[in-house]
Amino acid sequence: MLRNLSNLKSVIKNKTTPPSQKPRLGLQTVLKAIALLLTISIFLLGIIDIDPTYDTWGYHLPFAARIWNIVPAEQFINMEARFAGFPLLGEFFQGFLWLITQRVQGANLVGFFSLVLYAYFLKTYFQVAYYLTAIALLGVPLIQAHAVNSYVDLIANVFLAMIIMMAYVLYQQRDNPSWRDLWVIFLAGVGSSNSKPQLEPLVLIVLSAIAIRILWLRWRSTNRQQLFTWLLKAIPVASLASLVIFATPIKNIAIYGNPFYPVRIEIAGQVLNHALPMYSDAPGYLANAPNAQRWLYSILDINSAHWNHDQYSKNPDRNRMGGFFGAYVVFQVLLLIYLIAKNCDRQTKLAGILVIVMSLIAANYPQSHELRYFMYWIMVLISLNLYLVTHHQDSLIKPSRVGLISLIALIIVGIKTNFLYLAPHFNTLAKFKETYLSREIIAKIEPGDNICLPNTYPYAFAYTPWFHPELDFTYHVRSGFKDPCAKSEKVL
Repeated sequence: MLRNLSNLKSVIKNKTTPPSQKPRLGLQTVLKAIALLLTISIFLLGIIDIDPTYDTWGYHLPFAARIWNIVPAEQFINMEARFAGFPLLGEFFQGFLWLITQRVQGANLVGFFSLVLYAYFLKTYFQVAYYLTAIALLGVPLIQAHAVNSYVDLIANVFLAMIIMMAYVLYQQRDNPSWRDLWVIFLAGVGSSNSKPQLEPLVLIVLSAIAIRILWLRWRSTNRQQLFTWLLKAIPVASLASLVIFATPIKNIAIYGNPFYPVRIEIAGQVLNHALPMYSDAPGYLANAPNAQRWLYSILDINSAHWNHDQYSKNPDRNRMGGFFGAYVVFQVLLLIYLIAKNCDRQTKLAGILVIVMSLIAANYPQSHELRYFMYWIMVLISLNLYLVTHHQDSLIKPSRVGLISLIALIIVGIKTNFLYLAPHFNTLAKFKETYLSREIIAKIEPGDNICLPNTYPYAFAYTPWFHPELDFTYHVRSGFKDPCAKSEKVL
């Protein structure tokens, strides 16, 4: 009887107790999966598809190939002054990846790996989840485009963003920097300054701010005798580090008397040695507007070009304008203001001050409306927001919600660019040669020829022997784009 009663109770309990529910798929899990798929897809795009863009074939790939002797200097002559004076660290990495993969597409992966490195940096120093960094940064059209091409703008700006974020760390903390901090600052400084000439003065400004902060921290934490002893060690080390960080401009001063050679610059009325004019361009209707106005219009995508890797447009009033997705920029600015208002502490206030200072410098910098040169600004703004959201989330603002909004921005960019930068399109080297090269020119090449190609820029480099193993002989190619062909050369 007792056994039957017990069985009855068990039956009643089983009927009244709801079955355990399976765990629901949370938003964060979905975003992590999307970030992983995006990472894989972009990597495949980079390693499979040829980047046919202008500067890639004009000088980035030729320089990368020359550095690693993939295409020796004597086999392709082009833009010698740029090779002599421009920073070439980005092309160094491109050539290395080309060499080890034996695929010219390997050069595309420099931007990709720089983004992965930056995500690791934010995870290590700021505990920002990888999925947040990946999705949030890829919501910016220019970053999305440069993650898979053979330009060096992204890697240079990644390193500059790292230096700026390290400055934020040092101004936030009250302890002296660790050796790891100093190594990160040093390596990021080397990476940025030796990849893009436009960023060299900005690297100097940020490193100067970091040096002032380190001196202040030492001043507060040691007595005068200890400070003096430390300075005796620190000054020679800092000087040596500066020689490496600013190796390119120092070399140019020593050889050419111009830190920005081959570009023309004027100091105190004295024009320095140069081979190229100072580049200056602006939309027609903003030709006489101050730099700050152009920059503001550009970050807000006012009258901007269709989103692409360099924001080129045939319309002179749109040319080179935009590329940050104006609505996304507004969201990031409003998010930062909300975080400061909601959590007005040292972290948020310093973030606000940093963005204001950074914006004042960026807005008044020459050619600041050409945003691909200055992607560090949006990268730092997004990074600060991700850090603050991670550590100051509330009932309204949560990391997963910010990730969702960023994902919406990313999808909008993808739709407007026909997902050109997010998935492989299988534009292989064979298809590239079929589309952009002339079979007639290739058929006329003979062993030992000195060829001049005046009408094939920027694809003259693709006529070099490396791209045509079927010819099985050596010859020399020169682009006649800037310099006229010589009488001794075979003009094709």
